[in-house]
Amino acid sequence: MAQHSPSPAILELGCGNGLDTRWLAAQGFADITATDLSAEALEECARAVPSVRAVCHDVREPLPFADERFDVVIASLCLHYFAWDKTVEIVREIRRCLAPDGLMLCRLNSTRDVHHGAVGHRKIAHHFFDVRGGCKRFFDASEVDTLFADGWQRVSTAELTIDRYEMPKKVWEVILRKA
Repeated sequence: MAQHSPSPAILELGCGNGLDTRWLAAQGFADITATDLSAEALEECARAVPSVRAVCHDVREPLPFADERFDVVIASLCLHYFAWDKTVEIVREIRRCLAPDGLMLCRLNSTRDVHHGAVGHRKIAHHFFDVRGGCKRFFDASEVDTLFADGWQRVSTAELTIDRYEMPKKVWEVILRKA
């Protein structure tokens, strides 16, 4: 991994109010850059973790970071709002920002996520729905494989249930190494 500082350089995409950012800081990680589209969410994240570099950014646009800048990129439940081609573009952009042998950790909505929109909503495209006025993509195993087929070495893939919300949520948790 690249040596940017004593602590690995971490980029968290779609940090929201900083739930994962707080966890990372509590584990001793000091070089954290957190991005979100919402300035309000970023302010809350920065209040919770004053040392974080908070960057307001729309992930649909190219990432405003140098090539190979980060040792780790975390994208927890922020890659499901887009058409397939845009999702592929975003993953390419993440890879560009990762150092050689860098890690990407991501969570993706599972097609089995029945409590959070995988069923009963207007279909926009394959596994892509209008859920209460917003677009949401859900991934099956083959789509996870396809999304990370080029330029990635799979470390781990698991379909899990998480209890972050009022109702259980089914996700794919994927850990990849930049190949």
